[in-house]
Amino acid sequence: MNLVLVLRAAEDAARTAGKLQALDCAAVLSPMLEFVATDAVIPHGDYDAVIVTSAKGVEFAGDARQFRAVPLHAVGEKTAEAARALGFHPDIVAGNAEAILPHLLERYRRPTHFLYLAGRDRQPILEAGLRAAGHEVHTVEVYEARAARELTAEAVSDIAARRVTAVLHYSQRSAEIFLQLAQSAGLAEALHDMTHVALSEHVAAPLRKLGLQTLVAAKPDEENLLSLLSIQLRTKTP
Repeated sequence: MNLVLVLRAAEDAARTAGKLQALDCAAVLSPMLEFVATDAVIPHGDYDAVIVTSAKGVEFAGDARQFRAVPLHAVGEKTAEAARALGFHPDIVAGNAEAILPHLLERYRRPTHFLYLAGRDRQPILEAGLRAAGHEVHTVEVYEARAARELTAEAVSDIAARRVTAVLHYSQRSAEIFLQLAQSAGLAEALHDMTHVALSEHVAAPLRKLGLQTLVAAKPDEENLLSLLSIQLRTKTP
């Protein structure tokens, strides 16, 4: 059975592990990030729309329910599902920030006041794009992702023994943390013996910089990521 290293936060990694079983793979979990609420207060305001780019943005925005009557737009179906669970009715849903931005610009042609429920570490694509078009964006950082200090003992053991077939990378930050921790643990050479599967070219950038064999999903979602992994594993099977 193929061992696949999953670097997601614990709760998300557990769901991914279940999906890997269907591909005849066993997951090795080593979360690179821990998501925690910032306890930020969302100011009352006359917002025209709400934007959420992660399910965590919904889950950690404790007082966001007051805006359920306002149109909500989400990046990713998982984010949309989290919003629905809290009584929101997501309108525009797209796979990533680059994909949702043109839809928002098409929908909102007049100056609009957006509430953005965001994480502390993020790419400024949405904020910059909307502001450049004349919109007002009020960003509230409702959660942050804290970096792990070391790989799990299981991950270190399996990587060192060359038992890990592939690594799944969901964010550039987690990929960067993983590379740093792996190098600190003396595993730099072993990284070249496994296939790295990334959610997007942005995520793949630090991996490619080190010359690691990296594949990129056709679309930035887990379904396409795991589909690519499955194809790769079948190709390598004698």
